[in-house]
Order: sequence, then C-alpha cells, then structure tokens
Amino acid sequence: MENLTFDLEELYQAVKERALAEGAYTHEEWSDVIDMTLQDREEFGEVHDDEELSAVKEQLKARYDEFKADIPQA
Repeated sequence: MENLTFDLEELYQAVKERALAEGAYTHEEWSDVIDMTLQDREEFGEVHDDEELSAVKEQLKARYDEFKADIPQA
C-alpha cells in the first residue's frame, strides 16, 4: 500500500490562491475552501480520506491568520 505524504506548503498555496480568487476572506470561507480543495484532490486520486487527511485539514485551518495577513486591503 502506498503511503502518501502531503506537501503541506503546496496545499496551503493552492488553498490560498483559490481563496483569494474566490474572495473567500472569512474564517468560515477559508475552512470551506480547504474542504473543497482537498475534496477535488480526493476525486482525482491525489489524496485519500484517512486520519492523515484530517490532520492536514486541521493544520491548514490553523494557518488562517497567516492567510489573513495576505488578504488585499480595499
């Protein structure tokens, strides 16, 4: 069985780009974009739903403050 390792930084950048493109700036929207991004990758077989995936979600959600610092000001 293949043991997938996640590139957390690459996933963070993908989520960040998607959130900025969609204007998803709130903590709840950030969480939704994480879920959508990981779901898309699951559908393409890039990730598998397991405990490691849950840990990755939590780590990405914890980076909201870092993302918030990159939100463009109006």
